[in-house]
Amino acid sequence: MLFTLVATAALAACGAPSDQPSDDATSAAAPAEAAADPYAESEKRMDDAMTAAVGTDVGDNWARKMIAHHQGAIDMSQVVLKLDPSPDVAEMARMTIDKQGKEIEAIRKLLKDGVPDQKAAELYRPVMTDMHQKMMAASGADSSETFLRKMLEHHKGAVAMSDVALRNGVSGAVRTRVQATRADQVKEVAMVEAMLRGETMDHSAEPAAKASVASPAPAPKPTPVAAPVAKPTKAAKVAPKATVAPAPAAQPSPSATASCSPEHHAMGHC
Repeated sequence: MLFTLVATAALAACGAPSDQPSDDATSAAAPAEAAADPYAESEKRMDDAMTAAVGTDVGDNWARKMIAHHQGAIDMSQVVLKLDPSPDVAEMARMTIDKQGKEIEAIRKLLKDGVPDQKAAELYRPVMTDMHQKMMAASGADSSETFLRKMLEHHKGAVAMSDVALRNGVSGAVRTRVQATRADQVKEVAMVEAMLRGETMDHSAEPAAKASVASPAPAPKPTPVAAPVAKPTKAAKVAPKATVAPAPAAQPSPSATASCSPEHHAMGHC
């Protein structure tokens, strides 16, 4: 009887399925997840860094969390560049790496030293959680479209975080930076939405225009010089025609009668 019970227990132990996954199964799951979503690791690292970033007030919390947010965009852009993206997506990724890197450096100059304010940090948790969940759920037909859909939620998250800061009294230089970042992220949202509709990338969202050789400006057309208007010349005074005085009437020569003496007249000589 004892032997039977021992044998039965042994057989049950051998045949019972294990509820715990093996180490091999756990290690195999990570590469499978990365293959399904190559951006997942970058997204999780960004979310962890944003949650851990705690500043001294509302503005300092925005700055520290936005640095982690921008670094997430850089990491995701570096991932997509390794996945043979479409030309427009590749250009957008390179632009993002350059632009977000510069903004991180600008925001670092605004960081403060002091006692961390966890209460102020909690103001950002709802919008950060919403952004992370939507980014993780976003997917597309290929790696390029997936990148665009994730970045769309990423940019919207930055707008929402900036709204939290502005509603809660952020001031000074940090407020100016928040407003600039918000305006820039709104442009990015519009650009990504257009790209998802099949439009080409809008280069107006770039931080600075690329240097290009300017085509020579057309030579200015010579301004026609108006011919001077001839001033009306005064009519030359015409000298009055010399009037020819009428010749004096010829005086009749004295008649013979007048010169005839009475003696001659009497004799009939005149």
